[in-house]
Amino acid sequence: MRQAVLASFTAVIATVGAFSASVSTAQQQQAKSLQFEVAAIRPGNPQLGAYSSSSGGSPGGQFRMVNMPLERWVEMGLSARAYALRAPSWLDTSRFDLDARMPADKSADDKAIAEMIKALLIERFGLKWHEELQSVSGYELITDKKVLVKPSGLLERLRGHGASSGPTFIGGTNMSMSELARALEEVLGRPVVDATHLSGGFDIRLMWRPSDDAAVAEQQRYGKQYGIDVDNLPSSVSTALREQLGLRLQSAKVPSNVIVVDNISRQPTEN
Repeated sequence: MRQAVLASFTAVIATVGAFSASVSTAQQQQAKSLQFEVAAIRPGNPQLGAYSSSSGGSPGGQFRMVNMPLERWVEMGLSARAYALRAPSWLDTSRFDLDARMPADKSADDKAIAEMIKALLIERFGLKWHEELQSVSGYELITDKKVLVKPSGLLERLRGHGASSGPTFIGGTNMSMSELARALEEVLGRPVVDATHLSGGFDIRLMWRPSDDAAVAEQQRYGKQYGIDVDNLPSSVSTALREQLGLRLQSAKVPSNVIVVDNISRQPTEN
């Protein structure tokens, strides 16, 4: 009986070991697939303010970054917004060029690029970090004196949910206030939390005028096709919220997940 139990226990251990090995192998293969085939890092020029990145787009194509601040490397690699990154101040003035080649089976989409830059930062710069919840400067979305936004009707609710947004437009049907807050985050580059206390879905159509002349001209061409008087649009998203939806943004300290850099080297290891 004792021998049978020991045999069963040994078989379980062997199975678990084989499973762990297969998981470890799968993780290693996944990690390998998310690394650049070749990557050369060289010092940039801190005296030049301009920086850029470009990619061939196709699998096995080139990916380049020119004079990119190391802070931007970290933001890209960890998919972190500037407000949600706590890192040494010298990262902004430390510049590097990157010449890399994508894997033969991976195209240069944003997610893949982020994973590969993260792998480079860990391997070549010794990047270590952790995440924590902190209060950061952002906005609360609240109601104005008169709420103008309309709840979605029965037909819109039956049709389901839809949302779209752009640099000067946010729209949707059966859209919740929390979804609107997330869309405003993308526009403002700061965290926005819903504090309207409005429940349910709403029909949202929010438009405002761009700040630069070229974008205004493009929006005017678009507006003519759809009967939109661009010249009379509000000049900012904040004004559009008040005038079109009866909502407003209030500056506030809001909770946000923040990435804290624990370690990063000033220079990468050799190519």
